[in-house]
Amino acid sequence: MFFSRCFWLAIDFFITILLWGYFLFGYLFLLLLFYIPAYIFSENRAGALQNLNHVHLKIFFAWTRLLIPRTKFAIQKEVREIHSSVVVCNHISYLDPILLISIFQRQRTIVKNTFFQVPIFGWFLRNSGYVPSAPSEMMGPAMINNLESIKEHLAAGGNLFVFPEGTRSRDGKLAPFNKGVFSIARYCNAPLKLIYIKNTNKLFRPGLFLFNARDFIKIQVELISFLEPDYKGNNFSISAVADETRRLYEARIAADENET
Repeated sequence: MFFSRCFWLAIDFFITILLWGYFLFGYLFLLLLFYIPAYIFSENRAGALQNLNHVHLKIFFAWTRLLIPRTKFAIQKEVREIHSSVVVCNHISYLDPILLISIFQRQRTIVKNTFFQVPIFGWFLRNSGYVPSAPSEMMGPAMINNLESIKEHLAAGGNLFVFPEGTRSRDGKLAPFNKGVFSIARYCNAPLKLIYIKNTNKLFRPGLFLFNARDFIKIQVELISFLEPDYKGNNFSISAVADETRRLYEARIAADENET
């Protein structure tokens, strides 16, 4: 038992080094070969950088599938076909945002202010159209200044994905929702697509920062509902839309708990 545990810890450590090594050094490599030329010559700079990030992270998850064959990914076709929408998602792992970027070719999202201070990575975030915001300030000054460009991004077929909880859930339960997400959708007159991610927290476990190669894991990404609120209606309420969204997620989580 002891030797088996040590063996799998060594495997997990080795795989973690390989995957995050690709993630970090891949940015440096792609920065020189592709990002800088796209930044200089592309007419749609943000769109070009988003596409390059999408390709980079598709390769990251291709490596994940290869190195961790016990983990399987089940991503609904309906999820891959989402466009021109504000995509709402639960948040259980650091893998969630990069998994969504690997799915959506044109994507923007809201990123914590601190990530914009990271050398190179912060440069990429700014020039890809991602928006800085503190978790408690979904409608802070930076977001308000970007609302028109987000509206144009959605109209051109891109997606804005958001985590209304603002941070990862450690136990799978939903944290309070930030209603600024729904204010953004209202301003952009965009539909809401509700995505549910399951088991990314088992592949990359909170607190351990190691990939889990030992267990058999099925990561699911599914569209659980979509909402097209009447934003201009006299009875429209952001609170009501937020409550309905939360109810749908709670029902999906309860269904998972009943299965087990």
